[in-house]
Order: sequence, then structure tokens, then C-alpha cells
Amino acid sequence: MTAETTGAATVHPVLAEQQATTQVKRHWLFVDVLNVIACIAVVCLHTSLGAFHPEQTMLWKRQVAMQSLFIFATPIFFMISGMNLLGYRKKYDTATFFKKRAWRTGRALLVGSVVCYLVFGLFPSSFYGTDAISADFGIIGFAKHFLTNSINDIYWFFYSILYLYMLTPLLSKCTERKTMRYLVGLTGFVAVVLPLIEHLGVPSKYFGQLFGWPLFASVSLLYFALGYYLNNYVIPVVKPHLWMASIAFLLSSAAMFFATLLNNGWRSAASLSSEYINYWSGTTSPLAVIQAISLFLIFAWLEPRLRHTPASFSKVIRILSSASLGVYLFHILLVNQLLVIPVLPNLPLLRGLLYYAITAIFVLAVKQLIMKIEEQLHSNTR
Repeated sequence: MTAETTGAATVHPVLAEQQATTQVKRHWLFVDVLNVIACIAVVCLHTSLGAFHPEQTMLWKRQVAMQSLFIFATPIFFMISGMNLLGYRKKYDTATFFKKRAWRTGRALLVGSVVCYLVFGLFPSSFYGTDAISADFGIIGFAKHFLTNSINDIYWFFYSILYLYMLTPLLSKCTERKTMRYLVGLTGFVAVVLPLIEHLGVPSKYFGQLFGWPLFASVSLLYFALGYYLNNYVIPVVKPHLWMASIAFLLSSAAMFFATLLNNGWRSAASLSSEYINYWSGTTSPLAVIQAISLFLIFAWLEPRLRHTPASFSKVIRILSSASLGVYLFHILLVNQLLVIPVLPNLPLLRGLLYYAITAIFVLAVKQLIMKIEEQLHSNTR
């Protein structure tokens, strides 16, 4: 992990600990905290999907609020990945990078897809939205659904991150400050500003031909690059403003909520949209970008304080962070199950926290079991 600074920059004292170790490989506790928070947010996003069916109820408004408050989930994951990986050449070669990262992510995608495909295909009546899988259940059916991300559509994140991994060896050659600023500016303009212009009424045909290329138009790439840029060129040289970042997070979240309500005609049943319009509380919204950046900065600036928390806190956070991948992979089995009457149907936030806790406990238990089996097998081969 490195952090480059300009010669004229004045570093705030609270960052001394971070800069003192910029040339030393270290474990960032704030990344673990963000991992846990983002993982909880993902589950809560999926327990509030009722927001996509507008109706004049307080429950619907609470679900819209949750969609707005927790939309930072996958942007934070992308930012953490970019922060950690765009400078990989300082730690290992490209072959090792693909072995450590692409293989791990691809394996997780494959395992999660196999498990969900078997569960959905063998027990279609026990889960929501599994008719298409049970209709052509088999090896060929698995291949078709896997290649089209129709086994578990929340796995879009893994396909996106693998795409970014393919680009990382090229992007890692362009991590100089001005180049990164250009990349962030270009992807921000194409993936955020242009969709805003289109949402405000300008047809995309007027700029789609010039700017509608996958590399430029990827908001995932924007967040990926932002993570590295903020960690290396903003956090080390900008005086921490925790209160300003906190206000920016709260205001952007509130603005997303009210803008989404207005966009969906919430004031009366007659004007209520028949289809949910989630632009303002989506990842391409400029408000979502502000929300993700402010949250990232808040916890990055809190790193020195987190380092002084009790060892027990750090241990728990690291354990929970290690379960994030598994929770992301399998929490949907709880969210979409039809075996049990929905728990806390009118309290989607509490249901999200409960499902996160249950899935995390299950994932950690399975990991512990696998470790014990591996240890036993290793001892038997001696």
C-alpha cells in the first residue's frame, strides 16, 4: 500500500501514523469496517426490494429510504478493490495477481452458482423466482444460466469485478496522479454526468455514439479508480474533515430518498408511478457517488482512532469481514425462501440485520468446519 504526496502538501497530524507506514505492507482496519458495513447494506438492499413496487404506504417509504441509505454497498466494494489492487505491481507480478484475485473470485462465483442452482432447481417451490431454473434443470441449463447471470442475479457484482480484474494489469500502468485524475474525470463524466443529462430529458442518441463505449461508461470502473485515487492522492494530503464528510453522507442519502419519492409521484395515489424509478437512488446517480466517497473518507480518516480500539473489537471486525464474501454469496437463500412466513414483514431493516447475522454465523461455522477437516487431512498425511 503506497500513498504518494506532493512536495508542497501539508499533512495533518492525524495522518502521521498512516504516512509513517506508506512503504510498509499493513492491514487497514477501516477496510474491514467498510467491508462489514457494505455487506450488511447489501442484505438490507435485498430485504427492501418492495420499494420496486410503488404504493401509498409507510412501508414502501421505509423501503425507499433503505434503498437510498444503503446503495453505497457495491460502490464501496469496488472502491476497496481498486484501492488494494491497482498498485499490485509493488507487491507481486501479474501472474500472481490473477492467481490470488481472479481465481479466488471466479471460484467463489462458480461455487455460489452451483449451490444456488442445485437448491433452486431441486426445491423450486421453496424459493421465489426459480421457475426458469427448474424448467431446464441440468448441466446444459446450468451453463446457459451461468453465462447469462440468471441463476442468482445479484452475482452481477462478480462478473463486473472479474471484468475489472482483466483491466487491472493495464490500469496499474496508469496510476500516476494526473493519469488517475483523467480516468476518474472521464468515467465520471460518461457514467454519471451523461446519465444525469439523459434523466433530465436529453435523449441519449445525442451523445451515445461518441461516449457509449463499455470501458468509459462503466460506473464500476469509476468506483474502482476512485478507491485508489482517494487512498493515494487525497487522504494522505487533505486535512481530515470528519464532520463535513458525515454531513455530505447524510445530505446525499436524504436527497436520494426525497428525489426518488418525488420521481415516483408519492404525493398522491393518482400520481404514483406504476413502475419504480430508481435513478436517484441508483449507483449512477451523482448523489450516490457523493455518498460512497464521503463514507469511504469518513472511515479512512478514522483509521488512526480505529487502531486504538480494544483488540477484541479489531478481532471481531476482522472475523466478520472474512465472512463478507460468503454472506454476499448465500444470503439470498434466506431473502427468497418461501418455506417460512417472512420474518418481520413490516420491518425490512430488522429483517436485513437478522438475515445478515444468520448468514454470517452459518458462513463462519462452515469455514471453521472446513479448516478442521483440512487440518485433520493434513495430519493424516504426515
